[in-house]
Amino acid sequence: MNDYLDQLEAQLAELTERGAHRRLRARRPGARRAGFGSAGGPPPPRRRGSEFIAVGAAAAVAALVVAIIVLNVGSSPRHASPTADQNATATTTSTATTSHHSATVPSKPAGQASQPIAGNFHPQSFTAISELTWWVLGQGPCSFAGEQSPCGAILRTTDGGRTFSAVEAPRAPLGTANSTSPNSMSGFSQIRFADSLDGFAYDPDLYVTHDGGTTWHPVDLGGFVTDLAIADGEVYAVVSPPPGTPEGHLMRSPVGQDQWTTVTASGLGQVSGGLWAEGSNLIVQSGGGGYGASVLVSHDGGASFATYPTPSPSLPCQFQGAASPDLWAFCATGTEGGVWRSTDGGASFTAAIDSSDHLMLPNSAVFAGASGTTAVVGYQQLYRTADAGATWTPVGPSGIAQWVYVGFTDATHGVALGYVGQLSQNNEQLYYTTDGGQSYHPVPLP
Repeated sequence: MNDYLDQLEAQLAELTERGAHRRLRARRPGARRAGFGSAGGPPPPRRRGSEFIAVGAAAAVAALVVAIIVLNVGSSPRHASPTADQNATATTTSTATTSHHSATVPSKPAGQASQPIAGNFHPQSFTAISELTWWVLGQGPCSFAGEQSPCGAILRTTDGGRTFSAVEAPRAPLGTANSTSPNSMSGFSQIRFADSLDGFAYDPDLYVTHDGGTTWHPVDLGGFVTDLAIADGEVYAVVSPPPGTPEGHLMRSPVGQDQWTTVTASGLGQVSGGLWAEGSNLIVQSGGGGYGASVLVSHDGGASFATYPTPSPSLPCQFQGAASPDLWAFCATGTEGGVWRSTDGGASFTAAIDSSDHLMLPNSAVFAGASGTTAVVGYQQLYRTADAGATWTPVGPSGIAQWVYVGFTDATHGVALGYVGQLSQNNEQLYYTTDGGQSYHPVPLP
């Protein structure tokens, strides 16, 4: 713990000297960097699908929560994190959106979003807009009449995890990231913030704040929001019809407004998941009859999409960009998970892990790319490559029963969530890295 605080204090001092708040760059868990062709991202997915992290170009170093996916049905909750980019354009068709929940948080005076911190807090979802500003979602006490347990609690830090304050969470059930479960047919299980004001709580329903969490309101998109990403000042969502089948459509809205429209670009039909957005670049898997055999790629903000083969046909993938035009993918394969890498913006992929690596990764393993050549993957043990997948080395603390999320904000800073000892939410611990995943240090939470 002291080592972590000492390293963090030295890092904060260095960032202050360099003017960190003025040099934030975008990224998408979840944590987005600049997109393909420019200088430059959780949430494990729902237990049934994919999840990814998007962090936008205006939010900088942000989206620690680049989305890593828990691809296995019946494994762990998805964790996600994107941040906002600016100035995206796309061909869209207007779609009316209306609220379908009556319980909303009452208005409060500006600046009164801080709440008492719930004791014994345990993280479930993570998002960030910079190296220093994060939000963590977890279970908390139900404090309003009519609420049913479990209820959500949100913690916020603006100093890289040294101190936390509580902000109000949507007044709705906290889900378990499994839309087919009767306990997850309403409410939310993931959070993402685009900037200090605009945030989104989703999966399966959607709740939005435009005042930093002082108030939240429901937005009805006509289905379950199974995936969400932020880039270029736009928020994108994969919306599936109940009960959450993988045959949905792609919708979008400016991050600061509730003006959702359906993306109807050339080459885009039904979509299933694997959503990733960064700058003007979008990736999503095709839908129709399940997870599609194609990767749909746009380099013009969703105005048009090209169709390419997916690394693992008809199975869910998570995509992450780290350094344009390099792109990583983690996909289910039927029995084990696999890692692929693209050097042409998603047009083609080659395996970054093969049988000779002997990693034995289940479909529920977590994955994150830190750069075009550096990535981390694992289940009970984390492994890191710094040579584009040629070799993988064990990293991280021991005693982890299962890792459920790992993500990066830039090439050196990132986070991970893991169960210490036993698979219980009470044992879930947040870790932080400042050396590109070579080492992880626990972050003290209330």
